[in-house]
Amino acid sequence: MITVGYSTREHNPQFIEYLKKSSGFKKIEVIEKINNGEKSLSEVYNEILAESTTDIVVLCHDDIYFDTSSWFHKIRTHFEKSDFGILGVAGTTHMSETGRWWETNRRKDMIGIVNHESGGKKWTSKYSDDLGKSIRQTVIVDGLFIAVSKSRIKHNFDEEFKGFHFYDIAFCFRNHLEGVKVGVITNIRITHKSIGQTNQQWEDNRDFFVQKYKNNLPNKIPFDPNRKLKVLLSCISFRNFTGSELYVFELAKSLIKLNCSVTILSQIGGPVTDMAKKLGIKCVSFENAPGFKLGDGKWEFNSPEGFKPSTENVLYRISEVDFDIIHMQHKPVAERMIQFYPEIDKVYSIHSEVIELEDPIKHKSIKKYIAIRPEIKEHIIEQDEIDMSLIDVIYNPIDETRFNQIETTEENAVLFVGTIDYLREQTIKDLIEYTDENQMELWIVGENKSDYLDDILLNNHVKRFPPTWNTETFVRKAKETAGILLGRTTIESWMCGKKSWIYNVDKSGGILSKELVSPPQDINKFYGSTVCEKLVDSYLNIINETSN
Repeated sequence: MITVGYSTREHNPQFIEYLKKSSGFKKIEVIEKINNGEKSLSEVYNEILAESTTDIVVLCHDDIYFDTSSWFHKIRTHFEKSDFGILGVAGTTHMSETGRWWETNRRKDMIGIVNHESGGKKWTSKYSDDLGKSIRQTVIVDGLFIAVSKSRIKHNFDEEFKGFHFYDIAFCFRNHLEGVKVGVITNIRITHKSIGQTNQQWEDNRDFFVQKYKNNLPNKIPFDPNRKLKVLLSCISFRNFTGSELYVFELAKSLIKLNCSVTILSQIGGPVTDMAKKLGIKCVSFENAPGFKLGDGKWEFNSPEGFKPSTENVLYRISEVDFDIIHMQHKPVAERMIQFYPEIDKVYSIHSEVIELEDPIKHKSIKKYIAIRPEIKEHIIEQDEIDMSLIDVIYNPIDETRFNQIETTEENAVLFVGTIDYLREQTIKDLIEYTDENQMELWIVGENKSDYLDDILLNNHVKRFPPTWNTETFVRKAKETAGILLGRTTIESWMCGKKSWIYNVDKSGGILSKELVSPPQDINKFYGSTVCEKLVDSYLNIINETSN
């Protein structure tokens, strides 16, 4: 036996019969309350709860129909297999100070899928992914459809809320505060034959709600540890095997192992993208970004003819469904991510203090800056006036299964891995002199973007190799390695037990100092697993913050 109750202005026998047939349940109790405004919906729904002879009661609007057959069996199953007390088809995980649950500035807080039909038009409000048979815990659910287990709720509807507005918000929120689990389901689809509206009474009730619960607002559901964390990683390019590209790739590899869902975005695809796809990582680029109509946004996208503006009212996004966190690198891409997803929490990695594209930007959605070494943290505090509490030092992640101390035949060579450009010219010249004087070979693995060095690189003791993923072979064979600042090659060589030359350079590539550094004792701080565990903890701390 189940109960379905609703408020209506006039007797509707057709709707009663429809509810009975669509439920898929032979014994159904329908309680129809004729109400022309004499009573509030809170009063009417409390009467239905009191009169119902069953534990499970569905309270709904009288202008809906079910797109899912035998819907009650699904409701009953949800209650039987969970400890939820209130279920709906749309809601939010975050209630702001305003009380407007659907106007959260964080789109990902919205949960549910609802169909609409009005004025001869049909459309779907898809607030989240399809949850399948699962339930997503929320703070409130919309009054369009509320399923209640009477034995599990702590409070009935609050009759201080007059009229037909905020009865649902107040009911759910009060029970939520008392520990009753409220949640949204998507395996029951409903079409609402009106679009709803706000009026002065709605505003009055909202003000009353905000005042009544001001000490409990904002309020947010912590991240569910049983579901996958959805992470978007961005990078300026995946055209080569550069440090930042490998940084993102190693993060993605380790995040997947920690049960995260990972998407990688770059301006340009390439071989690293292909490697990521083989691991089941979704990879997209601005070159083929899909378009979604989203407000008044407008963006440019890369086409064979170059960058072109999108059509009016089209903002190019990566996914129709939002991510839990966005981890960005590089100023140009970070700016785009903020325009794509202004409301989603972000983490911003800074890889260098001497490269302009690494300059951090400021935005309210950036909750944490990651400096890959302490010097960068000091720099951005001083130069960019970013509060030190917003900056964490988390080193480059290195795959400890690839880079470790395995005995191998060592050759008398110094290894340099990286793009040969203006920033590294002086370092390369110095390494050529050093290796020549010490009768060593210099191995350079990377792309040459410097015409100035073309002749110098023809020295007999200098060997050049194209960019490659398999740098561990070179690292193990070389006697020493070298790089500017604290780059990946230095850390990789340390993990293989090798010394590395660290060149400290300025913004023009001028050498400020150099030092041959032995592996540190705390080498595990560079392990990919260690780094990603710290990052996931940082992600979750950000996501679980009560306020925006």
